[in-house]
Amino acid sequence: MSSTTPVQEGSSSGEGLRKQIRCVEEFYSVFSRYPIITTPAVNIGLERIRMCHRLMAEENQEYLDAAEAGDLVEVADALGDKLYILCGTIIAHGMQDIIEDVFAEIHRSNMTKLGSDGKPIRREGDGKILKGPNYSRPDLKGIVESKVVKEEEKK
Repeated sequence: MSSTTPVQEGSSSGEGLRKQIRCVEEFYSVFSRYPIITTPAVNIGLERIRMCHRLMAEENQEYLDAAEAGDLVEVADALGDKLYILCGTIIAHGMQDIIEDVFAEIHRSNMTKLGSDGKPIRREGDGKILKGPNYSRPDLKGIVESKVVKEEEKK
């Protein structure tokens, strides 16, 4: 895909992360001591929150070590593990049914970061893309709350 090709919003362009999330749900159903929840939640317990964070931090370090060592196989392993852990964290917070919409909204927002001249604004030093004058924050509240409301209506 070229850098100028717009991406379709939402999950209508394919399965997105659903296949990977289903695999991790299968893993959780066999190995996890935690229940699989389907309603977005932040209060999942401090132990679980810290475990998710620790696992991500470990894989970030493994990625850095592998990339710096020039080990492509270990980079692939670290990236796959990071995706697996991210999917587990998505499930832990009950966001598996909304994460594609969350991602699409963040993408929409990120595409508004251009400067007034239509070019990216980069931070000196590391080149991080900065917010331009027309930046529009992602509206995630509506996405999250709509799922919570739908789940409450089912009860």
